[in-house]
Amino acid sequence: MGRAIKPSGGGRQSAPAMGVQMAKMKKDALKSGQIPLDVGLMQDTLVMPTGKNLPSWTRDWRARMRLERRRLRLRAVEYFSVMIYKYWMVKPRPDLALFRIGSLARDLHRDTYSHFASGNLQLMESKLCESFLASLRRRISQRPPNTGLKWTVHKYLSKPKCMSYKAAYYPPQKGELKTERNGILQAVVRLHSLQSLQHFKKITVRDGQHRLVVKEVATDAQGNEVPEVAEGVVPKDAKESVEYLVVQKSLRMGKESPWMVWGTTEETKVKDLRKDKRSMRQMFRGDTRSVA
Repeated sequence: MGRAIKPSGGGRQSAPAMGVQMAKMKKDALKSGQIPLDVGLMQDTLVMPTGKNLPSWTRDWRARMRLERRRLRLRAVEYFSVMIYKYWMVKPRPDLALFRIGSLARDLHRDTYSHFASGNLQLMESKLCESFLASLRRRISQRPPNTGLKWTVHKYLSKPKCMSYKAAYYPPQKGELKTERNGILQAVVRLHSLQSLQHFKKITVRDGQHRLVVKEVATDAQGNEVPEVAEGVVPKDAKESVEYLVVQKSLRMGKESPWMVWGTTEETKVKDLRKDKRSMRQMFRGDTRSVA
């Protein structure tokens, strides 16, 4: 903090510079634990590509080598940052849930999309980051009236796989104890499932006693009535889905939040890695031209 500015001849004190004000606001926010839960996808998150997106050792060995080196380097950095986060920077030692992160993500995945399909996210508000929650609410509001969805995951076709696990903490403030630290854990988990989505609409009919009742009728995506699939039966249009769910856990003033869903992401593209490399080269050369 700079020295106080002396009053001018008019007796009024000049306002602090904007940079000083922002720094003070950030410092006060860190001290009070009022930091945002949604910090976005953490930098250098690598989701290893698979299948046709993974460069072949025989056809494009340079790209594959570059990707494997990047993975090894990032995994080493992630490992040491997680160990420092758990054993050095924060007290009491935080619960990393390293061996449970797959099952935690799977449960959050099932609960999130089941409630989203039903159109009621109230029970999930404390488990969804703000921007993701707002996105789901917006999509619910855009649905035609008197319609609904039923989302079902029939089974998970493979064990959930952790693709990335990062730990970070905010710069310690002067006089801050290890029991007052602020930080975040963020993981990307691959989920491979067989799932289906059933549309339905609500219509008013008369029952056996000629009373008006609301009935749910199964439809296709265009609103045409279709036969309803029996409970426990896997429909013919069920599809395999591979999703990369991003979950995170915040640390505020030494207190851990529950695991939350940040959203989803995609596999890292090799062309993006090349673009990042060119960006770094241009930065070191002082080249300000945009990257093609």
